Amino acid sequence: MRLYAGRKLTWIIALLMGSSLAANDELAWKLEEALQFSASQAKHLAEDILTGRDQFVDYSNTAGVWNIKNNSTWCSGFVPGLFWYLYQHTGEIVWMERAELWTEGVKSRATASDNDTGFQIFDSFGLGYLLTGEENQDYLDTMRTGAATLYNQRYQPVIGCYRSWPGGSSNTTDLPFEVNIDQMMNLELPLYIGYLDSNQSYIDAAISHADITWENNVRENGSTYHVVSYNLDGTVASKRTHQGWTTDSTWSRGQAWAVYGYTMVYRYTQLDRMLERAELCFDYFTTATDAQSSDAIPYSDFDAPIDSNNPRDSSAAAIVASAALELYDLTENEKYLKAASDILTSLSGSDYLSQGTGYQSILRKASEKWSRPEVAAIFADFFFVEAGLRYLEMFPVDTSAGKLINLSTRGNVGTGEDVLIGGFVINEGSQQILIQAIGPE
Repeated sequence: MRLYAGRKLTWIIALLMGSSLAANDELAWKLEEALQFSASQAKHLAEDILTGRDQFVDYSNTAGVWNIKNNSTWCSGFVPGLFWYLYQHTGEIVWMERAELWTEGVKSRATASDNDTGFQIFDSFGLGYLLTGEENQDYLDTMRTGAATLYNQRYQPVIGCYRSWPGGSSNTTDLPFEVNIDQMMNLELPLYIGYLDSNQSYIDAAISHADITWENNVRENGSTYHVVSYNLDGTVASKRTHQGWTTDSTWSRGQAWAVYGYTMVYRYTQLDRMLERAELCFDYFTTATDAQSSDAIPYSDFDAPIDSNNPRDSSAAAIVASAALELYDLTENEKYLKAASDILTSLSGSDYLSQGTGYQSILRKASEKWSRPEVAAIFADFFFVEAGLRYLEMFPVDTSAGKLINLSTRGNVGTGEDVLIGGFVINEGSQQILIQAIGPE
């Protein structure tokens, strides 16, 4: 059954066929609908907003209109990555064609000096390679080039870390030598190539980076500093939270990067300490979120006052939802499934999904940093879709008989041109249904 909903009228559709859906089924259906909406927003992005493969987006303005950037933005890989995920979900060739076009637009980043090469290259060429198969030699070659660039220009063996900042520098002996918690995410590119090609240098460097980051960016309670600055002998010069409230506060998206990053490193290395680290960072994230929020979505900074300077961050929640589903798959611990389900329930609801608003994104209420207003972020959309696909792989939509399905759209009631025109399709045979529409006409 497919739902096409407009606005300005309340209506409810129910298939009267027996028992109620289980909780997992209810969320699965909700995510299926959210992914349909995601596809419509991504289609608008590809056809109406971006004029070619050299244009990308990172954040929106406060009205939800995307800021157009070139491929040097750290977010450039998320645009083709989003298209690749929609190809995976739908199987529609048009999504593969869009993904291929914008993946090619990212290619020059494989040779650029950028600490976010992993984001740029793995989330475009990497996903494309995984979905198109081993015959795609060009994608694999680009990933190898990107991994080599990142290793040769950013890894400092004395410090034992990949350099994050300053940006644009290829000299790993320049000061300051700063490592942000985000860098954990960029390890996937050299880890993938390292294990594929048996390149022990890449593997050892990634493990070293994860270990040193744990020692200096992560506190004993699992919370994180955003940035650590090193002297060239490997000693710590200073620590700070660059995109958070104060030097010592915990930036929620940085915490999310730690949860996801250590989960991902465990997936490749199978080192128990990496899983233990992911679990501790996860526990801090969920405890801190519950302390300031009732809907599983954190604010930008866990320690800052709840005011206009501390916006919600749907991106941090989406990142952790995706990681939590992997942690559940690894451990079978129900707390991870519950956390992911709670987050995805909120993100697919009207408070965060941009359906029925003027936003060009999939999600609303993301954050660039503390003190900046709520905006949209392309990585929030990317990780939301990734988490949705992971959930549906575990709990596919059950289309068998004996289920009750409720679909509803609610909005301000209007008349004339402001009424809602809705439709739905039942694909198989005849069904007994109830349609309830409530409005002035």
